Amino acid sequence: MLLVLLWQFGLWKVAGMTILRRADQKESSAMEGMSSLMMAGASTGASMATVGDLTVQPGVKSGYHLHPNTEEAIFVVEGEMEFRIGSSRFRASTGDCVLAPKGIGHGLENVGDSPARLITIYPTADPEREALDDVAYTDGDPGATVFVRSDNEPYEFMAGVSRFDMVGVFLGAASLYLSELIFEPGSIAPNHYHPGHEESMFCLEGELNAVYADENNVLLSAGDCFTCEVGIRHGIYNASSTSARLLAIHPVLNPPPRIDVD
Repeated sequence: MLLVLLWQFGLWKVAGMTILRRADQKESSAMEGMSSLMMAGASTGASMATVGDLTVQPGVKSGYHLHPNTEEAIFVVEGEMEFRIGSSRFRASTGDCVLAPKGIGHGLENVGDSPARLITIYPTADPEREALDDVAYTDGDPGATVFVRSDNEPYEFMAGVSRFDMVGVFLGAASLYLSELIFEPGSIAPNHYHPGHEESMFCLEGELNAVYADENNVLLSAGDCFTCEVGIRHGIYNASSTSARLLAIHPVLNPPPRIDVD
């Protein structure tokens, strides 16, 4: 029998699994007009990835910077954004995903009329950041390291589960595989485990039920994130009457090694 759910500082623990409920997390702010929630990282017990939930107010622009030890994926949950990657400047909007390679300068700005929400993902639990001076930019279309939602169609992953593969080798990633899965009511992503890496799962929309070790009914609501350790049985199913969306985050290149189990 697994341990009873425990609550402390916004973290739920079911045995070893860390579940962070979005509504319970404290906001932090690196600059005026930006606020973030830590949904996975070294401070939450994750050892292989960092996941943040970032809100950017209209007209707010981040500093130009790079990460010397990791790449970064930025998924646009909602909003109209302008990104700077290297010396290129382009627009991205709801459903798009931008990959900033390790050591490459980048920044972002909310060019819309309402707050934008972004999910930031690093395939390390300890991302480093170095500020840079701005450079001259060339305006253009998104480059090869950008997943443009309108240019892609989902494929059927399992019955009732469609999937967008947004970041991987195909986008130039060095150590990250990111997918969005859309679950129709009653659909299931089979139970499995990963023999060499953690997986973080971020519920974007709706309600989903997670499987973890011997526990088969861990509720995830929109904005919640849980990270499953190496070698632990896990899966996802939609027991609700409406569709739901999930980000599956693997800090390894695709396809991530997995072993299916009951």
